Amino acid sequence: MKTIITLFTIFLISLQCSRFQFGSNQTKDETAGAVVTFLQGNISITSQGKENKAKIGDVLRPGDRIITKLGRVDLQTYRGEVIRVKDNSDILFRDIAGETRTNTDIHMLAGNLLVKSVKLKSGQNLSVTSPTMVAGVRGTVFSFELDKGSVPKVKVYEGAVSVAFKTSPKLVEINEGLSVENYNRLVKTLEENEVVLEPGETLEVNPNLNELVYLINAKVSANALTNEQLTGFLDLDNGLSKSQTVISPQEKAETETLVSITSETIKKQIERQNANPSEISKVDTIEKEHEVKRAEALNQIAKDAEKAGLDNEEEIHKHYSILETIHKSNGEVLSGAVVAQLGDIFIVHSTKGVFQLSVDDIEYVEYRNFKVNTKAKK
Repeated sequence: MKTIITLFTIFLISLQCSRFQFGSNQTKDETAGAVVTFLQGNISITSQGKENKAKIGDVLRPGDRIITKLGRVDLQTYRGEVIRVKDNSDILFRDIAGETRTNTDIHMLAGNLLVKSVKLKSGQNLSVTSPTMVAGVRGTVFSFELDKGSVPKVKVYEGAVSVAFKTSPKLVEINEGLSVENYNRLVKTLEENEVVLEPGETLEVNPNLNELVYLINAKVSANALTNEQLTGFLDLDNGLSKSQTVISPQEKAETETLVSITSETIKKQIERQNANPSEISKVDTIEKEHEVKRAEALNQIAKDAEKAGLDNEEEIHKHYSILETIHKSNGEVLSGAVVAQLGDIFIVHSTKGVFQLSVDDIEYVEYRNFKVNTKAKK
């Protein structure tokens, strides 16, 4: 039974790959790229086999890989997508849209992404994939998380995301003995296991099926899949599903910090790198534009928090599902919750009001059972 399910999954993936056509647009396009607009911590970019420390203004091209350790980075593509790669992530950009290149294909090996898409035109694609799954996007804000040894997690904040299992497009080609009957059953099961997530919905994945998909892909790659393994295959109706979930105020606030700068600035930076790749990036405009945009976002988050009118610990705890003690460098202590944090600025909603505090203003934040230092003590 286990082998049968695995086989089914492989075929299922095959159909989805052909549907989304990952990385199929290999047209030479000098505009295809994504610019680093903001970063924190230790970020590395591997391009053409060379690894370098990431800097604001760097341009990622199709085939580049980005690894974050204790840090995060925001990228904006030529087409306008904004992608936040969070801590401890390993991401391969299989394709990046440009003026004529129509696909952005982000492959996640591990980690956590927050993505804001532009409204795509017919023929344009934005997809995020893992070794077992594909999320197809058309104008939305969503997160995609993958911990090693776990199932992918997808959550939608705006718009809609189509999620399905994926498998090698060579499945039919490799397995010439695959019967039409079994093929049709696999296709049917595949289609029934595709879900469309809308705002406030999160993906539910059968972990056993996810593991089987992974194993099937490995079998296809090794040309070890046989028609006999499909004998007795039973359809599954619980591979993928969705559930309603709460979008927390902190999650909503973070999506609002995923800001974009003008497309002209992005395009000029890509053109500049094309003209002279060894030139030191002129990043003043990028830094200033992003600083203005994130200040606007943080100000709006603070205003929204003030409108909530919460002024006691019980109300704050109920609203944010957490209660923290913020110890300031000047000895003052605030009781409340950290609503958002971007760069060196924290939005704190406390019983004394809503404040924007810099990292230098805060000694440490204390939770119920532990505390997190925001800076090294002198």
